[in-house]
Amino acid sequence: MTQHHWLGVLYLALAVGTYEVLNHIGRSHLIDISMPLDKQIPVIPIFVIPYLSFLPILFLVLPWILWKNAIRFKIFGFTVFVAQMILNVLYLLVPATLVRPSLSGSDGFTVLLRDLVWKLDEPINTFPSNHVTLSVIAILTLGSFAGWRKYWFLQIWLVLVCASTLFVHQHVILDVIGGILCGAAVTLAVGVVRRAKRG
Repeated sequence: MTQHHWLGVLYLALAVGTYEVLNHIGRSHLIDISMPLDKQIPVIPIFVIPYLSFLPILFLVLPWILWKNAIRFKIFGFTVFVAQMILNVLYLLVPATLVRPSLSGSDGFTVLLRDLVWKLDEPINTFPSNHVTLSVIAILTLGSFAGWRKYWFLQIWLVLVCASTLFVHQHVILDVIGGILCGAAVTLAVGVVRRAKRG
């Protein structure tokens, strides 16, 4: 492993570690930022699959794709780290939450969503969506470094990950919009700084 590889791993580890610490800090006051339109979005339990696929894609599949190019791997790790630091600040400034509907049913997807995801992943740290922010970074990274055509299926799947946050009622529309803007802005900013240093 080169120094760039180690830095990439460090950035990713710091992103995960800081989020986990923040995720266990209690909140004295939570606000609901949902809109009337959010209540019209149905729960679609099968979307729990793309929702749960977020972690292995972001921290296993994409790093494996980028591993051959140590500098690109480091840049990806750094971009995720910067985005996570911004998210962490926003989670403290905007302690958003949402009200989940009741969910009945005994099929596998419903049980997985209701009895695992909803119980383990409390509705805190929702604005902007972590899933959406980092998925957008992954989509843009694949497009700029690996080409839009080569990994089109993975990019489409990451779009499904973003959509899944609404259909499993882990996030509301404003969370998704915030995540898209945050992920795109950080990726663009890191790219601009990198090009400026090279120039």
